[in-house]
Amino acid sequence: MKKVISAVTMVAVLGLNAAAYFDGSLSGTSGPHGYKGMNLNLVIGTGNLAIEPSLATYKSDDTDLGTSAGKTFRTYAVRAAMEQDKFTVAGFAGTTPKVDKYSNIFAGGDITVSLTPGSGGHSRLAGPGSRGGASGGQGLTRIDVGVGLKHTIHTRAQTVGSDKDSGQTEGSLFAGAKILMLNLSASYTGYKYGDDDVKTPQGFVPGLNFASYSRPKSSVNVKMDLPGQPLVTPFVAYTKTKYKDGIDSTAAYLLGAYLDFSMVRANVGYQIFNNGSANDSFLSIGAGMKFN
Repeated sequence: MKKVISAVTMVAVLGLNAAAYFDGSLSGTSGPHGYKGMNLNLVIGTGNLAIEPSLATYKSDDTDLGTSAGKTFRTYAVRAAMEQDKFTVAGFAGTTPKVDKYSNIFAGGDITVSLTPGSGGHSRLAGPGSRGGASGGQGLTRIDVGVGLKHTIHTRAQTVGSDKDSGQTEGSLFAGAKILMLNLSASYTGYKYGDDDVKTPQGFVPGLNFASYSRPKSSVNVKMDLPGQPLVTPFVAYTKTKYKDGIDSTAAYLLGAYLDFSMVRANVGYQIFNNGSANDSFLSIGAGMKFN
């Protein structure tokens, strides 16, 4: 899977000269217990087709990310999207290669429909097709709605006997609206697990800036951007997550801003994560370039 993702990325990069647009960003996140994360995202588009390779890395000194304290996990993924004025249809696949007996592989797809499409370009206001600081459509109001599905197979290698696999399926509903000067978005994600559960899956919950080590049951995220300010687009977000296995629900509050300098942009975010008994803080800083 990793070789396939690399091959698709290379084909997209080789076609960059003919591409209509390019968007790339790199961000880093730091938090308690030695947490360090990095996200590299690229969008290479030509006509109505966009190829989006990505790499996410994370590690922690705490066993909240499994038995691999201090070891780095790397998640490789690629998304291919057909972007029309009124809708976007996409499929994606990815993998986290084995680290200390844990690995995963995943695939899925999503569709977003613009109920009132305008001059918003290739970016949507919600879902996987959204991009930070998007200005939205034409006029006073634009509404984007969509659904997504992702299936992950988590694997734990065993010292004796066969490896243990567990299926995790995520179904998402999301919507975004541009109302006067505000961009509003919201999403709901529900989870189902296979009968032969690996009790320790890990990955990213929508709305959280860091990887977690748990079995979420549902997650709700709401976000508000205020575009149109000189250079700066401030944003706020809230995420509520419920878990299986008797784990307390968590809440996360995110404050930040996008800085737009035409071809170059930057972002900063500060997230407070409440696990039901204590607060942790995560700081994210990133920068990117775009060519249209």
